[in-house]
Amino acid sequence: MNQVRGLSLFRRVRNGVFGTITALAFILSVTPLLAIIWVSWEKGKSALSLDFLTTLPSGFPVGSEGGILNGIVGSLVLALLASALSVPIGIWAGMFLWEGGNDRLPSIVRLFSDLLLGVPSVVWGVVGYYVFSTSTGFGLHWGFSALAGGLTLGFIMIPIVTRVTEQSLRDVPRSYIEGAYALGATRWQTLRGVALPGAVAGIGTGILLGVLNVLGQTAPLVFTNYYNTGIPSSLVGSQGAVGDLAMQIFIYIHEPSPEMHTKAMAASLVLLAIVLVLDLGIRFLTWGGRKFSARQR
Repeated sequence: MNQVRGLSLFRRVRNGVFGTITALAFILSVTPLLAIIWVSWEKGKSALSLDFLTTLPSGFPVGSEGGILNGIVGSLVLALLASALSVPIGIWAGMFLWEGGNDRLPSIVRLFSDLLLGVPSVVWGVVGYYVFSTSTGFGLHWGFSALAGGLTLGFIMIPIVTRVTEQSLRDVPRSYIEGAYALGATRWQTLRGVALPGAVAGIGTGILLGVLNVLGQTAPLVFTNYYNTGIPSSLVGSQGAVGDLAMQIFIYIHEPSPEMHTKAMAASLVLLAIVLVLDLGIRFLTWGGRKFSARQR
């Protein structure tokens, strides 16, 4: 009896210790996010208004008057262009790696994909400049433009989407895949009807991670898009550059004016709000995709 009581006491102590460690880990992981939100709110709330969200910047220095409409529109344009390139390529590559397993070609592709994950963003910016923007050499001569910046950001997203797609497909229970094969399904039918629906939440998370990554990039855009205080009339050429919130915050925070710093923090709050909306939107779409797939089966 004493041995049973001692074992029960040990389990309660162990559970309490691990529960405390888990709670501390949760607090430590959430604290940076709460600190960012709190500082941004305290420093930038005075600049928030409807005009701030719906007017273009003006005055001197640039942005001392007006709002951040150009940054909001530009960030969304760049994210859409990057996603249009990276999402189909990344999902296809992830499916290829998942189906190929550890064969030679998929292993080589996986190695290069992992290497691309570690390429600094400034290097992508230089490559994007010579491929898309420059008017000399072998470039496409698009100048500083949204298309050049968006496609450069898309190449940054591709290995992220690829890796998360492959891992999400690997997390689908193997018994589901083997059951589909046992019922006579082809590889494509198994992938489309079993693997992808089971991995849709993870794939959506991978797309979200890629989008959030490119929304905060500034170095690649310095070389391919830079900044525009207005709304572009095209996606290429001298009128094709867009504003974006990350670059806008970078520019504003480097001005000596306290008012510009306040606007930078307010723009940070807007960027955080866009991130939250995108997060909720992706999760809603993946939830709807799982429900639709379940009804189809």
